[in-house]
Amino acid sequence: MRVIPLGDDHGIGAMLEAIKCLKLGGVVVIPTDTVYGLAADAMNEKAIARVFAIKMRGGDKPLPVFVGDFDMIDKVALASEDLKEYIKKCGSITAVLPSRGWMPMLLRGGQLSIGVRIPDHPFVQRLIKGFAGPITGTSANISGSGPHSKIRDVIDEFEGGEEPDIIIDAGDLPDLQVSAVIYFTKKPPQLLRTGLLPKEVLEDLLGIRDAK
Repeated sequence: MRVIPLGDDHGIGAMLEAIKCLKLGGVVVIPTDTVYGLAADAMNEKAIARVFAIKMRGGDKPLPVFVGDFDMIDKVALASEDLKEYIKKCGSITAVLPSRGWMPMLLRGGQLSIGVRIPDHPFVQRLIKGFAGPITGTSANISGSGPHSKIRDVIDEFEGGEEPDIIIDAGDLPDLQVSAVIYFTKKPPQLLRTGLLPKEVLEDLLGIRDAK
């Protein structure tokens, strides 16, 4: 497990190391706009299996994915243009959508849906663009423990167990909540986790309160 500082080069060196690791099927701890996350190639079943092993997570629990933009959403899930506009209004949420059939079943936890998020973090955006594909976007912690925003907590979490290949050290992240989660596979959409925005704000944006 290598710890690579984000550095003074706008994270370019760390990003290149992370991209190389992802392309080789490795697992990288990355800073995000909420907490530290575990990134792996979302199309590589062996890499996905390693994420489950590192987190000690049951295979029936799906992993969300990060995409770089709304065009990339089309590669992993089904979403109309109107639905994409709804998601834009909600900010950086995790949207649970009908999955494309080619997305790995292990990633989806055996489900027909998939959780998708466009992270609002410059390093992650550049990483996805450089990797040119979706990556896993689950929190960097062992299942049952809370997510981490402090780099020392992340390092300590994985020492002595199944370890990620690389940890990108961006220092301590702002103490923010995890993202809101909305199931768009249900009618009306179901708010599973409030996250960064108050529940009433998300409900107003989506029109859930007035839904029949």
